[in-house]
Amino acid sequence: MKLRYGRVLALLLLLLLVLCASGEKHDAYRRGGVNLFIDGEKYIETEGLYKESYKKICKTSDGFALYEVVGDKERNYVVCRAYWDARLFVKESYTPDRTIVSAVCFGENRDYISDEEIIDCVLSLESNEEFFDGKEDLMENRSKEKKIFIKYGDEAVGECVGSVFLYEEQYMFYSWSKRMVTVLTDDQRDLIQEYIL
Repeated sequence: MKLRYGRVLALLLLLLLVLCASGEKHDAYRRGGVNLFIDGEKYIETEGLYKESYKKICKTSDGFALYEVVGDKERNYVVCRAYWDARLFVKESYTPDRTIVSAVCFGENRDYISDEEIIDCVLSLESNEEFFDGKEDLMENRSKEKKIFIKYGDEAVGECVGSVFLYEEQYMFYSWSKRMVTVLTDDQRDLIQEYIL
């Protein structure tokens, strides 16, 4: 009798593990590839530097798995994954506190730099006055760009503010918010050159 009770208990534990591994119960679906809805809350696709957790939230109606982002317990951000393809989504109603810049990162290696001089330099890139316009081959050179991410306070996701690339022996900055290319000053280039090579 004890042996049968042990088997039943083992089967119940196995069933519980399977149910936990499949994620929580949520009504989740994608619309148009760039919009995601979880229990009626709209998420929009975004760009950012993050670390995906192994905690599965649920699956969408079309079979995509949704995972938490490390450090984001409120689930302002979620990762929508289909095998190797992972996309980051943010709640449409969520706005991060952008008053405190705590670090910057060059590239997608997650090595954040909290040096104030480097942070100030990155923040000054958007105010450069010399800009380029109308060069058709300019944007082709962005294929070798180095993205720049800013981390606000203790946010779980670094926000991409732009990228730096080399064009005709000059370093350029492409601002994502202004959709414009400016030239780095010599001082800016010298200060961040080791990070953008």
